[in-house]
Amino acid sequence: MKRFSAWLKWGSIILCLLGLGGLGMGLLLPGSYHPSEITPTSGKSAFVELEKKSDAASKQLREMLEQANLGEVNTLTHRVFVSRTLLFLPKEKESVQPLNENLVTPDGINVSWKIQNGFDIQDPNVAQQDDDNDGFSNKEEFEKGTDPNNPASSPSKWIKIKIASVETNSLGIEFSGKSGEGRFTLRFLSSGKKKDVDVTLGDKLWVAVTAKGPEILKSEAEAKKIVEGGACPHAIPIVVKSYHQETGDRLDDKTKTPIAYDDSYLDLERLDGDKQLFKVLIQYSYNQGILYGREKRGVLWSVGDIRLISLVPGEGEMGPYRVGQSFIYAGKEFMILEGTPSKVTLIMKPEGEEVQILPKTP
Repeated sequence: MKRFSAWLKWGSIILCLLGLGGLGMGLLLPGSYHPSEITPTSGKSAFVELEKKSDAASKQLREMLEQANLGEVNTLTHRVFVSRTLLFLPKEKESVQPLNENLVTPDGINVSWKIQNGFDIQDPNVAQQDDDNDGFSNKEEFEKGTDPNNPASSPSKWIKIKIASVETNSLGIEFSGKSGEGRFTLRFLSSGKKKDVDVTLGDKLWVAVTAKGPEILKSEAEAKKIVEGGACPHAIPIVVKSYHQETGDRLDDKTKTPIAYDDSYLDLERLDGDKQLFKVLIQYSYNQGILYGREKRGVLWSVGDIRLISLVPGEGEMGPYRVGQSFIYAGKEFMILEGTPSKVTLIMKPEGEEVQILPKTP
């Protein structure tokens, strides 16, 4: 047992010495072992090379960001670079900030909307472009809350309607006479031409204003024939609704003598889109059977041709139409309430919403 213990003792000592020798070699010869995955280059460590490349990439990125030109945003004068979640504002103390969804680019579009729909926020032409070819620019789609990448999701087409031209022709209607037999005379005037028509209560007329002047028709079939022939885009249907007799005496302001007056009137009801009652007073007053004076106490309606134009590609000019006429566009019914060269007012049916149409700009 003693001999075995001696061998064990000396073996342990030798092993300890060999271990200490190996440790010393490692401490005295650092760098003599190189892992196979790292290859030294020009005597420089891989870590140094990686650090230099990172610095160069960061510098290049900063130069690119500072060259990005979005102009003024929210009245700020610095340039802005936007990522999915961050803004780079080189002139701010905190140059990197969270994305503000309300930030607006100079073209009036929110940055977040551009990012959401896949647009380049630095492209100055995004607002004018029509990526889904539905006839509406990206700016119009942004303003109306529709999808700029889906032609089935578009603003209402009527916002693309503009005025092409409006004629200022008018139609005057006067109550020019009456008889004791319940008959009355209406006078129609347009473009210096006139036409007198005898009517009774309940009579229905269609008034078509053509290049030859006013034409008074007694049936819808006759009116339809003139419209379909192109002589008039819209014949106005009216009915002689009622008669009101208002006669008596009044003092003349100048002579202070009694003067017989006649303020009798007819109610004419217009039956087209501009449906309402119009009061037409008789055109004369008299004193003891002598004509005392004439007054313009009739009605005046616009009958000029109105031409509109759709800016949707492939559609073009629409009309001619006239006040009171209805037409269908983009699945909606519109009636022309009034028309001047500077503004045409439409009423959308059945909603009753008024739509203002303005001239086409060059």
